[in-house]
Amino acid sequence: MHLLSTVRTIVEPSTHWLLNADGLIIPQLTSPFYLRRSYDLIAFLNQNVYKQKIDVVIGELLAIKSNLTQKMNNLDQYTNELTDKISCIPDYYLGEADILSTIVNPGYVSRIGKLTDKSIVANEDHSSLSISGRTSKQIEVPTCSEFYPMDVSVAAFDHLKGVHNRSKLKMAPEEVLMGLQNAPEAMECARRAVTLAPRESKDIALLSLGTILQRAQQLNDSLIVLHAAVDHEANEPENQLALGNTYMLLSEFNRSFEAYRVTESLSSIYSKQIDYIKKSITCFKVLKINLLTMEKLLKDIIPGLERYGTLQNEFDEYHEKLDREQAPLKSRVFDESYSNQIDFLIQRSQICTTRMAKDRGEPILSCDFISDVQMLMEDFAVEILNNYVDLKQELINTYKINSLGIYKNIFVEHL
Repeated sequence: MHLLSTVRTIVEPSTHWLLNADGLIIPQLTSPFYLRRSYDLIAFLNQNVYKQKIDVVIGELLAIKSNLTQKMNNLDQYTNELTDKISCIPDYYLGEADILSTIVNPGYVSRIGKLTDKSIVANEDHSSLSISGRTSKQIEVPTCSEFYPMDVSVAAFDHLKGVHNRSKLKMAPEEVLMGLQNAPEAMECARRAVTLAPRESKDIALLSLGTILQRAQQLNDSLIVLHAAVDHEANEPENQLALGNTYMLLSEFNRSFEAYRVTESLSSIYSKQIDYIKKSITCFKVLKINLLTMEKLLKDIIPGLERYGTLQNEFDEYHEKLDREQAPLKSRVFDESYSNQIDFLIQRSQICTTRMAKDRGEPILSCDFISDVQMLMEDFAVEILNNYVDLKQELINTYKINSLGIYKNIFVEHL
């Protein structure tokens, strides 16, 4: 009695039976309880378990699909907006060479020239020598460490990590001096210049040392040395410009802009360069925020996509178990006068035909059948979604790696 009560409770909400136009009670065409062996009670009870499992899976699949669709629409919107923002790339691109550019101020070059003139021997024979007439030995670049032996010196900033580990430093050369990129030897020369330079010219040596550290990506050490250069000569625009560039590379934009402001107040020669940098920052900020937002949306999609794939496998597993005990569609009784079943076939099947059973004269249905969920998963297949994610990731990586320039390592998005 208890078993019968349980069975009654289980099947009570089912829509297995329906009343046809002739007043006959017949099994509903789509019922999962339309079994191959209608007398198999265990199979009947298992069908209810499988049906409930499938209903839960379908509910979660639909919820995930809705959520993923919304996120994908948002991602597509940012992708479309990206087209308008990539104008930054040709118009305001900044590479490292653009920030660490060669000094172009004739006044500053003149300061260096005056120091050089003092070391030239006043001899007509020496001054008349042409570069083309010198031997390779005469024009060989001097080795500073051999010229002036020097111990550890705090005055040369040997306490800084970048200076202390100078033998391991590497740096990119300036475009006008492509053959010179020996960071350790450049550091040796700069240390001696800082130590030996007179007070009134020490900022020149400090700027040289700070720029070497800058090019060697020792930015925090560079900042300390360049501050020392500014302390020695605050009215030299080159010192302020180098300080502003280092602050920018450290993503400290407020301090960078202040240094640029002082630079322009001292000389207008760098105004065009500073204006270009400021416009580049503004433009690439918008571009980078767009790319980072796309990347975040894409990362949010992936867990849902993984769960969606797992649920699809669960659906296939339970759907196979459910189908295993069901009577094949072609053997089910079909009442052509029942409009709901006709609508069902129109909406959920590809090709359906009926034939008359010889023994009973009843119509038998034969269909190339597609269920609601199967249609859902074909429209929203994991393979398609994975391909979508891969294409978006490739697009984001292409711009981040090849198009951001110095902004790959600068947190301009926080400005």
